[in-house]
Amino acid sequence: MALIGRIVAVAKAEWEFFGRQEFDISGKKIRDGKDETEESFWQRVGIYWRDGTGKNLTGKNDDFPWSATFISYVMRKAGAGERFRYSAQHSVYIREAIKARERANKKYGFWGYRLTERSPEVGDLVCYAREAGISFDTQSANYKSHADIVIAKSGDAIQVLGGNVGNSVSVKFLKINAKGQLADKNRVWFAVLQNRLDIPNV
Repeated sequence: MALIGRIVAVAKAEWEFFGRQEFDISGKKIRDGKDETEESFWQRVGIYWRDGTGKNLTGKNDDFPWSATFISYVMRKAGAGERFRYSAQHSVYIREAIKARERANKKYGFWGYRLTERSPEVGDLVCYAREAGISFDTQSANYKSHADIVIAKSGDAIQVLGGNVGNSVSVKFLKINAKGQLADKNRVWFAVLQNRLDIPNV
């Protein structure tokens, strides 16, 4: 299986484990999943921390967001190797992807695009800011943000999956416009990270 397929498979397996929590295109929760602090599930978050970013935390440490650690766990388990910048902060690998595209660096597995520059495809990461003043042109790698993995695309929506969404692993549906560009208004989306892991890195 190609890397993108493995990423989607790993992410979906974790979603199944957490009870398939889901949000519709308006942002409303339509299915409850398991909570990060519940028995068996706080330990699972601990595995994300340990294997994703090497930290000794669990789902009971709910003051520490684990969404970037979840992405790091999925990438590591799927086999991204040295082509992904594993971090407990989304901003670190977002900035790396933007820099990689600017420098035509084929070794890094993701290239960053503005929302108007790329239609999200399966395996891509879509990113939004969680604090004011953040945009695609932000140079810092230290700001609050979030990213989800695109796992499906059809019609006027994409289906994305992320960790620490509603204190669980959740799927969301996001609106796209006629050009296929991300058009959801529930969050301050600012970047699409193209997944290049199945493209030769030379």
